[in-house]
Amino acid sequence: MAASTAQERREAQREAIRAQRQAELKRQRSRRTAIIAAIVVAALAIAAGIGYLVWSSSKAASEPAATPAGVASEQPYLVLGAPEGSGKPVVELHLDFMCPICGIFEQYNGEDLANLIENEDVTVHLYMRRFLDSQSTTGDYSSRAANAAAAVYNDDPAHFIAFQQLLFTNQPAEGSAGLDDETLWTYAQQAGASEQVQKDIQARTFQPWIRTVVDPGAQESSGGAGTPYVTVNGTVVTSAEWSQPGVLLQTIQAAGGTSGASASDGGGASDGGNG
Repeated sequence: MAASTAQERREAQREAIRAQRQAELKRQRSRRTAIIAAIVVAALAIAAGIGYLVWSSSKAASEPAATPAGVASEQPYLVLGAPEGSGKPVVELHLDFMCPICGIFEQYNGEDLANLIENEDVTVHLYMRRFLDSQSTTGDYSSRAANAAAAVYNDDPAHFIAFQQLLFTNQPAEGSAGLDDETLWTYAQQAGASEQVQKDIQARTFQPWIRTVVDPGAQESSGGAGTPYVTVNGTVVTSAEWSQPGVLLQTIQAAGGTSGASASDGGGASDGGNG
């Protein structure tokens, strides 16, 4: 009887141990299942996040940069003066608003071009470059000035020349910080721009277009030449030519531009540009 009782106790102990082991195995399986489920959920979340980033990046890359009104998504220049296809001489002009030689070009030829544009005796393709971003202490003045000019054009092309003249009249020195956004807005107001231009200046609305469309388009068109770069009906006008007062005007008139504008008075010849 005692032996039977001892055996029963051993069986009971073994059964208790088996039950404990089964319970532990069940707990471990449940824990592994929970861990695996958490890993799967985390992996799915990461994959979804990566997928969204890829999709959003692809979507952003596929969306064209904002362009000024009337400018096609792949067009790297602004059109001033006579409309495209009018038969008037086509002047291609590349400028950087911090470029000192571009400032000299403006002194010699700005008034003549402004008259030709106003009278629609010429079609100007204006490429606004950002060569000298790295030469401003802010690292982006040429881009900011070009963006502001594009914003003025977008607001009303009729105000563009006045704004450009103000930028060159008050041109900052190469290597300086350049004009700040508030000053750019002040000059835009003086040129007649609306408050939308201030918003576009602050938002850098057109800088992606300048970077991704204007830059490569200008490089292709000019063959990598610096600024200012000038052609009349496809023929390059060198710095030795445009730095002589009235020569660019005469070249345009000879190509069919009929403005009665007189040659502007300029200083001596420039040692830069596309000569």
